[in-house]
Amino acid sequence: MSQQTLSTGTVEQLFNRHETRPELWIGELQSGRVRQNTVHVTPPVDPEYRDKLVHETGDEIAEAITELIEKIDAPIEVLTYPRPVSRTDVDTAAVLCHAFHISPHFVDGRAIQADITDFNERVLQNVLDIAHEKIADSFPDVYNVEVGDLDLDPIATGGPTATCRLVNEDAEELAGVGKVNAEMMEQTYDALTHAREPFVHQLIAEPDDGKNYITSRLAALSSDHTYQGDRGLARLVKEGASEDFGRLFKSIGLTSNYNIDIEDYLHIKYDQQVNGQTAHTVTIRDAMRKRYDTKFQHRRKIEKLKEVVLGHPDFRRLLNGSTGWKQAAEDHGYYGRFWIPPAAISYFTKRYAHYYDIDPWTYSPVREAPEFTPRSVRDIDIRTDWETPGPAVNPGQRHQTDGTDAHLKLGDRFITFARARGDEISRVEQDGESLPDQELTPDEGYINTLEKQVDSDVVNVEPEYKNESKPANILTNVERAIAADRHVILVCKSESAADRVYDIVYATYNEQTEHGVQTYQGDALPEIDGQMLVTAESESTWCLTPDGMLVYVIDGEIVTRCPADADLTEVDHGCATAQKEDGRYIVTTRGDETLTYESRTAFKREWSRVTTPHVPIDISYLQYVTIMYETGAESEDSGDFVEYNATPEWERAGGKMDRYKEFGSEVKDTFLTETSDTELTTNKCHSTMMGVYRWCTSKHAPDTARFGEGLPDIDREDTSDGKKALVGYNWVFPRELVSPHLAGVDADADLSL
Repeated sequence: MSQQTLSTGTVEQLFNRHETRPELWIGELQSGRVRQNTVHVTPPVDPEYRDKLVHETGDEIAEAITELIEKIDAPIEVLTYPRPVSRTDVDTAAVLCHAFHISPHFVDGRAIQADITDFNERVLQNVLDIAHEKIADSFPDVYNVEVGDLDLDPIATGGPTATCRLVNEDAEELAGVGKVNAEMMEQTYDALTHAREPFVHQLIAEPDDGKNYITSRLAALSSDHTYQGDRGLARLVKEGASEDFGRLFKSIGLTSNYNIDIEDYLHIKYDQQVNGQTAHTVTIRDAMRKRYDTKFQHRRKIEKLKEVVLGHPDFRRLLNGSTGWKQAAEDHGYYGRFWIPPAAISYFTKRYAHYYDIDPWTYSPVREAPEFTPRSVRDIDIRTDWETPGPAVNPGQRHQTDGTDAHLKLGDRFITFARARGDEISRVEQDGESLPDQELTPDEGYINTLEKQVDSDVVNVEPEYKNESKPANILTNVERAIAADRHVILVCKSESAADRVYDIVYATYNEQTEHGVQTYQGDALPEIDGQMLVTAESESTWCLTPDGMLVYVIDGEIVTRCPADADLTEVDHGCATAQKEDGRYIVTTRGDETLTYESRTAFKREWSRVTTPHVPIDISYLQYVTIMYETGAESEDSGDFVEYNATPEWERAGGKMDRYKEFGSEVKDTFLTETSDTELTTNKCHSTMMGVYRWCTSKHAPDTARFGEGLPDIDREDTSDGKKALVGYNWVFPRELVSPHLAGVDADADLSL
C-alpha cells in the first residue's frame, strides 16, 4: 500500500484549520417570551381623554376576538397589563393596555404554520392588516392601535411565581351557563387596579368546530402573592389567595387551580401561633392510593397535583403562550383548557380603561412591566413611541474574598429571586474579614422567600457554589451565623449539591474512628517558630474525643493530644517539621532524621502540611440553617430556588412507633458513643435531637419518654436530682466547644446551645 507524503505547508494548514474550528454548541431558544407582530391597544394618555375614559368598560375585546376568529380561524391570545407611561408632560404614571397576538395554523386554507412569523411577507402583511383593522374598528377611535413586539422577559426575572388559572370541574365543556351577571373580569380589574397590583392577565381562545377552547390565567406579580413549597401550599389552602379570580366565576360553574380540593389527598395544617410564627404540616393520605399504585407512584401523582394548585408551571406557560395543562389534574377531573359556546367569550374578557397615578410596577422589587416596542408596518403608524430608560445597573465593588464569577452570579440570582418575593436582601461588601456573603432583613422575623418565621433580626445568606467539596468552609459559614445569633440560608447550585451540604450540616464530623470522630480539615496550620508541621503521605487524621480532647493520629499512633479549645500553635506536636532555607526544604522526621529537598516539587511529592482540624460548635447544625438550591431555570437572570427537603430513611418508616425506633437507632449510631462516668440526661438528649427531627419532618414528634424508649440497648436510670440519664453514653464530642481557630467566632464566646 502506497503512502502519501504531505508537505510541511499542507500539514500546517490542516493543523490550523483543526485548531480554529468552532466548537459545537446548541443553545436554548428564548424567543418564546417575545410576542412578535402583536397588535397593541393603548388608551390615550392626554388629560382631555383621560377624564372621559377613566374606569370605562366595554365588550370590544370579545367583539375583536370573535371577528378575528371568523376571519382568520386562528388561536387568539390577549394579554392585559399596566404599561408605564414615561412621558413627562402628563400626570399619568401607567395605563392599562391590551395586546392581541395571533397564532394562525390556517390562512385562506393554504398554510399550516405554528407562528405568524413563519409566513412569507405578503401573507404576514395580509394577516396584520386584517387584525389591525378588526381590532381598531372594535375599539373607540381615541385608542392607539399599533403593531410591534411585546417582550415578557421583564416579568420573568425572579423565577416562576404562583399563577391563578380558571378551571372547569368534572367536564371538558362549559355548557348551560344561562343568564348571569357578566361582570366577572370588570370586578377582577377593579380589585387589581384599586390595589395597584402589577399583573398580567392572559386569555387564549382557540377555535374548533364552532366552539372555542379557553385558557385564562392571572399572574399577580407583587411580592405579596408568592407561595413556595409545602408551607406556601398550606397557607394557600387554609387562608386562600386574595388574587384568586376564580371566586368570581362560581356563578357559571368555574373555579381555579387554587381551589382544587387537594385536601382529599393530603393532611394539611397551617396555624398562626401566639408568638407570630406559623406551624404547618403537609402529609399524603395513603388511604386515597389506588389499589395497584405503589407508594412512590402515589406520591408522584400527588406531587404533580400540588404543582397544579401552586400554579408555578402555569407561569412558565403564560410566558411562552402555551395552553398546556397537567394530565394529573385531568385525571382528577379538573380541566384548565375547556370548551365554551362562542357567545360566552364576553365572560372572560373586558375592555377596561384605567389610569394610574403611581406606577404599580414600583411594588414589584425586581419584575418589570412587559416591554412593547412599536413598529411602523406599511400603513400602520407608530403612535406611542415612548422612550423608556433602562434600569440603572450597579456592578458593585469586587474584593478577592468575593469568590469566583460563578459564585457571585449564583448569589446575584438568589438576590433577584428573594427581592421578587418581597425580601430585603443585599450583598455584603467584603473587606478580608470573616463576613457573610449576603444579609437578608426579615419583616419582623418573617422571610417571604421561605414563607417562614425565624427568631433572627438579620439572616445570613451564603451561596455555596463549590463549597460542598470543602466541608470546613460550610461549617465556618454556619458558625459565623451561630456566633451572631442569626439564622443562615445556604444556597446551592443544584439538588445534588444540596444533598452534600445537608450531609455536612446533619452531623458535623467526617466519620467515627477508634480514636474518636474524625474532623473535617481546614487550611494548613500556621508555622510555629518558623517551622511547618508536615506529615508523610500516609494515614494521618485529627480526631475529637468524647471528653473534648483533640488527637492527631499518624498510622494509628497518637502524636498530639490537647484540649479541643487549645491554640494549636502553642501545643507540643510529635510530628515531623520542615523549614525553607535558600530555596531548599529541610525536613526533620519523627525519628530525628534530616532530609533535604532541592525544590518545592520534590518536597511536596513526599510531604504535606498538617491541616487545622475543624472543631464544630455543635454535633449538628440543621436547626440553625435553611438549605435552598437552584432548580435549573430557563434564563440565568431568572433563577428559580426551592427549599431543600430531606427524607432520611427513618422518616420513611411505616408507622409512628417504627419511626421513633428508627430515629432512636440513628441518634445512637450518629450522635452518641459509649463512655464511662458520664451523665447525659434523657431530657437534654431529647431536646437537642428534636431540632434534627423537626428539621427533617413535620410528622408527630416523640415526647421524652417515647424518645428514650426508642434508643436501642441503652439503659436509663435516675440521677441524684430525680432525672433520667442514659447509662454509659454521651455525645460523640462535647457541645459548645469554641476553638480559637474558628473564623468569625470569638474564642471567648459563651455559647448557650
